[in-house]
Amino acid sequence: MAISEILNQDLFGVSIEKLGIFFIIILLTFIIKAVFMYIIDKKITILVKKTKTELDDLLLNATKSPLGYLILLQGFYIALLSLQLPEKIGLFEITSIVHAIYILAISLILLYFVFKIIDVIAYYLYKEAKKTESMIDDQLVPLVVKSLRILVVVVGILFLLDNFGYSVTSVLAGLGLGGLAFALAAQNTVSNLFGSVTIFSDKPFQLGDWIQIGEIEGTVEDVGFRTTRVRRFDQALVTVPNSQFINTGVINYTAMKKRRINFYLGIEYKTSVSQIKEVVDGIKKIIEEDEKFDHSFYMVRFTDFGAYSLNIFIYCFTKTTDWADSLAIREEFNLKIMQMLEELDVSIAFPSQTIFLNGIKEGN
Repeated sequence: MAISEILNQDLFGVSIEKLGIFFIIILLTFIIKAVFMYIIDKKITILVKKTKTELDDLLLNATKSPLGYLILLQGFYIALLSLQLPEKIGLFEITSIVHAIYILAISLILLYFVFKIIDVIAYYLYKEAKKTESMIDDQLVPLVVKSLRILVVVVGILFLLDNFGYSVTSVLAGLGLGGLAFALAAQNTVSNLFGSVTIFSDKPFQLGDWIQIGEIEGTVEDVGFRTTRVRRFDQALVTVPNSQFINTGVINYTAMKKRRINFYLGIEYKTSVSQIKEVVDGIKKIIEEDEKFDHSFYMVRFTDFGAYSLNIFIYCFTKTTDWADSLAIREEFNLKIMQMLEELDVSIAFPSQTIFLNGIKEGN
């Protein structure tokens, strides 16, 4: 039997000659891919590493794998075309199926490539976020990256629908009407999204800050697009809708530059004028001699004749904002005041009443 006759014989409805060309193209495809990868790994990578920037390294790594898959896809597609399959086998339109698979595969490769580019963008965003003192930036970057990926997936789906013969305009119009109904039903969600924009733009607090919003007080643990999680001091976790940060003022205790001490010291009415002056001057001296207090502004004044005490108003600030440290400073301050009062023989007043009885005759 002649070679031409052997090549013209059919195997599964395809001539041996066409099957041979098919496998030769597949083999050449793998060879071209191997050569391509070798050139990138051994030649281009070495040249790129000599540059001062990281961008070219990251872009090369992002491009290498998708291009390899693209070479394989093109090779397999050309190999399938070389088989010259019939347009229709039974109920199946072979040409349309092959074309659809090719469009789907190339779309997935492009999506993979765009995801790789997004990873490069994310790398630089994380790098810039670490340069800032705010922890909110570190929280924002994953949300931005996730939003970019969702956007790319949506655009990719619309691209596939358009290539498969669906009217993208009709789909978008339907989404518009459905979106209007959805927006009316999800006003709170939209409001929360605007609240998250306010948090990320104004940065009223960052992760780990001690805040109070309304009656909720605690430490910020997580900031999302819809809610913010606050850990209360009793260790309960509160999920706060971000819309509240638009309508309600936020108190950020961590942002304090100094911590206030503010109280009245009540001493007994039997205290003399000279003793009161000594007490006032003594408290001022305690503040002035202690470097842990802010000396730019403080007040110590005898202000009131109370119901059962003579009241001295004390108003000052500690330099530290740490709660535990400020409590230690306040404790030391109180002990020094008590010691000074003992030395001056002045007593702290406590609630008391004096009753005068009139009209009682002697002997009764």
